[in-house]
Amino acid sequence: MANRQTEEKITALYERLSRDDDLTGDSNSILNQKRYLESYAAQRGYTNIVHYTDDGWSGGNFDRPAWKRLVADIEAGKVAHLLCKDLSRIGRNYLQTGFYTEVMFRQNGVHFVAVANNIDSEEQDSGEFAPFLNIMNEWYLRDQSKKVSAAYRVKGKAGKPTTNNAIYGYKKDRSDKDHWLVDEEAAAVVRRIFRLAVEGHGPHEIAKILTQEKVECPAYYLARNGRGSRKNTVDTSRPYDWYGFTVSSMLEKPEYMGHTVNFRSSKKSYRDKRVKNDPSDW
Repeated sequence: MANRQTEEKITALYERLSRDDDLTGDSNSILNQKRYLESYAAQRGYTNIVHYTDDGWSGGNFDRPAWKRLVADIEAGKVAHLLCKDLSRIGRNYLQTGFYTEVMFRQNGVHFVAVANNIDSEEQDSGEFAPFLNIMNEWYLRDQSKKVSAAYRVKGKAGKPTTNNAIYGYKKDRSDKDHWLVDEEAAAVVRRIFRLAVEGHGPHEIAKILTQEKVECPAYYLARNGRGSRKNTVDTSRPYDWYGFTVSSMLEKPEYMGHTVNFRSSKKSYRDKRVKNDPSDW
C-alpha cells in the first residue's frame, strides 16, 4: 500500500558516485541510480521528487555539496522520504553513516530506505544488519585507499610526477600524462622572475613589477587555459595580482631546475588530513 505524504514535503532521492566505485561497472552510475530510485518511488506512490546528486565525491567524505544541502533540508523539516540505492551511497564511514541512519533521520521524522539492502526505517526488523553493512562499506574504502596509496608510492619512487596538475611553467604531455613539457608562454615569466632575483630584486619587489606590467598571475593564467587546481574558483576579476609569497615559493621550487619532486605531504589514513613532510622525506 502506497504511503501518503503531505504535499509540502519532498521525496529526496540521493545519488553518489566516486572513484571508489570504478570496479563495480555501470550499475552504480548516476543515471542508473536515478532510474532505479525513480522506479521505486513511482511503485510506492511517492511524489514531489527531488534529486540530490554528488558525482565524483568519496564515500569517506561527508563534506559533499548535495549531501550538505540534503541535510539542511532535512533539518528544516522539508523531507518526508529519503531513498538511496544502498547504504554505501550515503557513505563508507560506518560511524558517520550510522549516525545519520540511526539518529539524525529518526529525530527529524524522515522515512529512510536503502533499496538494494532491503532496509526500510518503517520496518523494524529490516535494519538489523545495517551496522554490519556499514562496517563492510568502510572496509572496502580502506582497502581501496591502501591500493591507491601503494600505487601512488610506486609511481612516485619511479620518478614520475604524482601531482594531478603540472606547476606553472610546465604543462602535461598529452601523449604521456606522466611527462611534463615546458609551457613556453609561462616559462618566459618564470625565467624573468629568476633573472630579476639574480639582479638583486626581492620577492615583493618582483611581484610589484609584474603587477604593474599587468602580467597574468599563475592562478589566472592556468584557469584561463583550463588547468590548475583552482580553475573553477579563481577570482577572474583580478588577473594581475602577484604576491611576494607567490614569487618566493616559485624561487624555491626544485622543479624549475628540472627535478621531479614527490611526497611533499602525506596522511596516515584516508580519514586524516594531509600534513607536510619534512624536506628530507621528499
